[in-house]
Order: sequence, then structure tokens, then C-alpha cells
Amino acid sequence: MTDETVVKTSKTMPAKSGKAAKKAAPKRAARTPNAKPAKAKAKAAKGKSVAVVGGGIAGLTSAIKLLKAGFEVTIFEQNERLGGNTSSELVAGVEHDVYPHMFCDWYDNFWDLYENDLDLSRDDHFEPRAGVKTLREGSKTYDELLNPTTLQAIIANLKSGSLSPAEMFLMGYSMVDLAGYPFDREGMAQLEKQSVNGFLYSTSYATEEVAELENYMLEVIWSINSERTSAASYQDFIRHTLSFPNGAPFAFMLKNDLNTGLVQPIADLIAQMKGTVKTSTEVIAVRLVDDRPVLHWRSAGSSGRGSSGGFDEVVIAVPCAPLTDLVMGGTRNLAGDRLIDREQSLAQVRRLSSVAIPVIDLYLNRKLPDIPPENIGLTGAKYGLSVVDIAQLWPEGEFGGNTALVIAASDGEALPGHNFEAQAWFMLQELRKFYPGIDIGTKWGDPDCDIDWAKTHARSNTDYALFLNEVGGWDWRPCTAYPGTLPGIFFAGDLAQSNVDMATIEGAVESGVLAAAAVQAFDAERTGQMRGKPIELIKHLTYGNTALRAAKLALMPFAYLAKGWTLLEGSAPKPDLKYLGNSLQSDHLPLLPLQYIVDWWTTAYWFWNSALTGDEGPEKIGPRNNGDDDFIGLGAALLMVAGEFASYATEKCAEGRAEGAEGKSRSAVKDGSDEGLDGLARRAGRMTADFLSCTGSPAQPDPTPRQRRWRVKR
Repeated sequence: MTDETVVKTSKTMPAKSGKAAKKAAPKRAARTPNAKPAKAKAKAAKGKSVAVVGGGIAGLTSAIKLLKAGFEVTIFEQNERLGGNTSSELVAGVEHDVYPHMFCDWYDNFWDLYENDLDLSRDDHFEPRAGVKTLREGSKTYDELLNPTTLQAIIANLKSGSLSPAEMFLMGYSMVDLAGYPFDREGMAQLEKQSVNGFLYSTSYATEEVAELENYMLEVIWSINSERTSAASYQDFIRHTLSFPNGAPFAFMLKNDLNTGLVQPIADLIAQMKGTVKTSTEVIAVRLVDDRPVLHWRSAGSSGRGSSGGFDEVVIAVPCAPLTDLVMGGTRNLAGDRLIDREQSLAQVRRLSSVAIPVIDLYLNRKLPDIPPENIGLTGAKYGLSVVDIAQLWPEGEFGGNTALVIAASDGEALPGHNFEAQAWFMLQELRKFYPGIDIGTKWGDPDCDIDWAKTHARSNTDYALFLNEVGGWDWRPCTAYPGTLPGIFFAGDLAQSNVDMATIEGAVESGVLAAAAVQAFDAERTGQMRGKPIELIKHLTYGNTALRAAKLALMPFAYLAKGWTLLEGSAPKPDLKYLGNSLQSDHLPLLPLQYIVDWWTTAYWFWNSALTGDEGPEKIGPRNNGDDDFIGLGAALLMVAGEFASYATEKCAEGRAEGAEGKSRSAVKDGSDEGLDGLARRAGRMTADFLSCTGSPAQPDPTPRQRRWRVKR
């Protein structure tokens, strides 16, 4: 029997209801030659019944948007709980998140879902994090990398110690370069299918250390190394994260477990809007019978035939493996056409891949000293380990003042061991190298140590794999809709095509909104009227091609000077002119001037190309954009940056006056030169703010003390 549930309203966080797809092709009456008549009768839903296959954040987003528009929605989820990769599991009375998630400031569609649909406050339920920490084996101090959205943060990153200042500059420059690179997104020819590592190799300025840090970031966050990551996909992500200057934090962290803080409020809202939720229910096949979707499902883990039902539309929002099964047809001898029979390009989904990230929730019997609240990357650790102390984030009463570390192994495929318990033990042994003060005992479950084994929980997460953005994978990923071949069938999930592209919470939510909008448009085409208010995507605000390429041109001289400095530094103990002769014998330094000239002229060409034809010129943002972004032009970008420099100069001048008041010798104070510069900076800042306000993009000061930044409102 299926488990049909309507989730009870949460007492902890009450939720309240709050806020163009392609045209359908003419109907086809195609059947497979030996198809049998459908046994199941369609639900009497008056043309508005929708099945959502998959109860992850993408499917739940689609369900909420469609319910608000007046559709009748049934959600099918094979696990006991909703949420997918944003879910938690309850073990011995303790909630354990599947993965520790970070929610970025630019996740506009997620925040629209959370703040407008769920009517919940970001300030009340999330805590900002300015950046992340890193720890080297044997070190007692942490390096810090801040979100580079202010001049102050950029300078701090240059001095962070993660790399030399010159190479940290090159790291940031490579991001700007990749963000504005002119990929031919309309055709994506073979030469355009580059990896991130291949892109760095093609540049003249990248160093081995820069490439290693880039690879480390990709492995820790997405569990994929740089030689496999699609450069075009990563470009989409970088475009959305480059938001200088606005003072936004690196990410927001939920101040509770995912079920209590996110999934349960969503389930409550769905219940309030009379949506139906079938958990522990596996959809084994989706067929088209006379151009109408028919689902076949059964209780998860059973082998019986189960039940069948017809729906007007179906949104499929499942991971790679189950998507392949549904596309290829699932159980045989069922009536109707398989999806692959109608749309043969979907055979490519078999190429898509994902990977699980093993996680340990390590509850200790004591409080570890000097553990920062930020996410911590263990530099050079085996298995790509990272940690975060949730005892400094979740309600204090759950931990009794003790430390609770969530340990994630982003390179889980490298874990040795014949079973997962053995692999988890290897993770703890590697953790001890960085935190030797933790007594982990002699084996997993050893009672004579610092670990509270009753609360500690390890999971392989093989049922919650993370989608990988591999080179060439864009063409294999499903579109939102195929109106000419698959009427009434729509796709969502972070593996579906969207302009966010990289696997993120925002990408999944955006795909859910796109699928819901496509369902609404398909229904309107069929019935002649739109059901409910138009479902709209919240557009992201990103820099356009012209601004990005202008930034590259402006920074290029400094980048090549930084590269030259690293070459000089590597040729001798100290970068002194007396070593210049030896340096000129290297393979790279003599070529830098020529490489600079070629790079400058190439970038200048693409800059003028975008300046003359617009930010969506001939080479365009491409099919990944789909009109889902708004762009900051060059003029606005220059004014924003000028305002940031003016604000930074004002702060430094104010600091200088404060030092002078304390009796410190400052000749500039005596002759009034600081006051003049300060006044000029203030006037420039006000002029920038006034101009942005007059043009309809008001400048928004950041409320944080000494972090006053100019920001274009979304």
C-alpha cells in the first residue's frame, strides 16, 4: 500500500502562503505496436491535475507555485521524508542533515520561496557568514577567505596567507577572466568544451598554486576536480557570485536542522493548500497514453505492480539514476509510449553522473577550544575533509555546551575500507591529524574517548548523490520541456538546464519555478485561459560582458606584473635584480610581454564587440541565460566601483583623524590634506549614490559598521 500523508502543521516555525514556456505541439496518437489499453482511469481533476515526481527542493518548489496558481498537485517521494538533498533523518531522537548547506545571498529564487511563499524571515532563521576558514595540518591558526565583495575584503584576502599576495591576486583575476570569456554558447562546438583546469592552462598568467587552489575549491564544494568541471558551467556560477561592491556575506547558514527549518514549513504550506503527498512511494514508470501522462507507482521497496493514474501534467524532478529509469521506460508491458520513444535525445541522460559525499555528525562529550563558527576547509587533508561546528549555529539546548562537528568527505571515492564503518574510521583518523586534541579512541564505537557515540551518526549518502557538472554535460541534461514530442511532461532538478547551471540550491529552485511556469503555459495553451497569476522567475542581477571585459582590461597589467613577480620569486631566494639574468633563461618570463600584448588585443576586441552590440551580442550569454538575468552595464559598474573606492577612502581618512586625536603624529592632519581628501571622497560617494538613485537603481548602504558599500538593488 502507498503511504499517502498530509503532513501536520509544525509548531516550531509556522508557514504562511504568500507569491514562458514553449507552446505545446499538436497532439500525437502514437502507440507502441503491442501497447495494451490503459487500465487506470484518469483522475477527475477538470484538466488541472499535476503529478510531481520527486520531493526534493526542486519538486517542492514546483508544487508550491502550482498549488498557488490553482492546480491540484500530488507529490511522489520514494523516501520517508521530503527534502531530497535538503532533508534530515531522525536517528535516536537526533536530527541529522543529509548535507551541510550554505545559502548564498544571490539565491534570489530561493529567498523568494522562503520569505514570500513561506512568509519566514531570513534574519530570524539564518546567520550570515562573511567567509570561510582554512586550517593546515600542524597549525593552530586559521587562514580566512572573505567574500570579495568589498575592497576591504579583497585586501584581507591578499594578506590571508592561503597563497602569496601575488598569486591570490591572480586567483581573483582568473575568476574575472573566466566570467567574461566569450564561449560560443549557441553552438558549443567541440573546442568550446573546456574544463576549468584546461581554461587555466590556456592562460598566460596562471600558476600551479592558483590551479591547485581552484581545484581544491571545486572538490570541497562540488566533489569534482577541476579537470572534469565544465568551464562554461563554472562561468555561469561565477557570473552570479561576482557582486562587487555590495558587502554581502559569503553565505547564510540555517540556524536549525533542515527538516525543522526548511522542509517542514514547506510541507505545512503544501498541506494548507490541500496538496497531496505520497511518501515512501516509488514511481516506476511514466508513459504517454493518447498524449496524456500516466504514472505507475508502488510502495518503496516492494515488487508488486502497485497503482496507476493519469494526470494532465507531470513534473519529473529526480536525480540521475532514477531519471534514467523513468526516461528509458521502467517496467515493461505497460500501455503507452515511453519517454525515450517520443524524445530520443533523452537517451543522453545516461551519461550524467553524480557522487555521494560521506558525512559524519561527530558529537563530543566536551567543548573544543578555539573552534570558529565558520565552515572550515582542512587544507591538504585526505578525502577532501571539511568541518563545521553546528553547536555554534543550532539551538544551544541540543548540545549541552559541547562541540558537534559535521565532517564531510568531498573526495569520498578515495576512502579505503571494506565497509562504510571502516571508511568513517579513516575519516576520523584524518581529522585527528588536524585536531590532535580530540581523543577518538582506538576504534569506531570505543566508549573510552571524547565522542558521544549515542548521538554521533555516519552516513554514506549513496541515496543522496550530488550532480556533477562535467565537461560536455550541458548537452546531455534535459530541457524544462519538449512541447513537440512530450506534451504534458516537464523536467526540474539541479541537473535540468537553467542559467545557474552549477549544482546549487538556487539552481534546483530555479528549475522548479521554470517547470511550474511551463506547466501553467501548457495548460493555458490547451484550455485557452491562464490558471492563476503568472508564475515568474526572479531574475538575477549580474555584470554584463562589457563590464566584465572592462574589468579584465583594467586589471591585466597588474596580473602580468604579479605573474612576473612569481617567476622572479621562484628563481631565487629573494626577488632581486641581480637574479634577473637567471630568470630570463626560464621558459616563461621572456614570453610575458608578448603574451600580454596578444591577451590585451584579444580582450579589447571582445570588449568592443560587446560594447557595440550589447551585453547579449552575437556571442551572447547563450541558451543558459534564457532572459533569466538582468545586467549591470559598464556605466553603472564604473559608478559602483567609484563609490566603493570613495567609501573606502572615507573610512581610512576617518581612521587617520582618530589616530591624530589620540596624539599620534600625522603630518597630514596638521596641514589638512586628509580633510581635503576626505571631503572629496565623501562628495564622490554621495554623487554616486545620488546618480544610482536617479537612474532607478538606488544605492543601498550596508548597515554593518565600517562596511558601508554601494549596492544596486535587485
